[in-house]
Amino acid sequence: MGGLVYSKALKQQGFTLLEIMVAFVITGLVVGTLLQLFGSAMQSAALADEYSFAVQVAESRMEAVGSEIKIEPTTVSGQEEGSAYKWTVTMQPIELHDKQDEFSLSVEPYQVIVVVSWSSEGKQRQFTLTSLRFGEKS
Repeated sequence: MGGLVYSKALKQQGFTLLEIMVAFVITGLVVGTLLQLFGSAMQSAALADEYSFAVQVAESRMEAVGSEIKIEPTTVSGQEEGSAYKWTVTMQPIELHDKQDEFSLSVEPYQVIVVVSWSSEGKQRQFTLTSLRFGEKS
């Protein structure tokens, strides 16, 4: 009878090979999912950083309109120093009202569009900023 109790105690110690394999598979799935989430979060953070820089470039070009860039019907383009960010500033006069010419104003409203473009992860990306500025009447 003592031998019978001893063999039952040996059978109940530890885990079976199947239980260990199932635990490894579950652990692998959880770790794989966490790594995938972490990787996509890092990509999103990098893309947000790229767009943040593009916004800064667009705002700086918009600030240059009227001082460094004369307000006139034209398109000016360039590239931000030390980066792959290209910008284009397009200015075109707009008519705000049908009777605008009747007013004796020395200024004319212009629509200013700043487009910043760059390449990221094999895709072409861009950010557009639009504003209204007043320039001399032509």
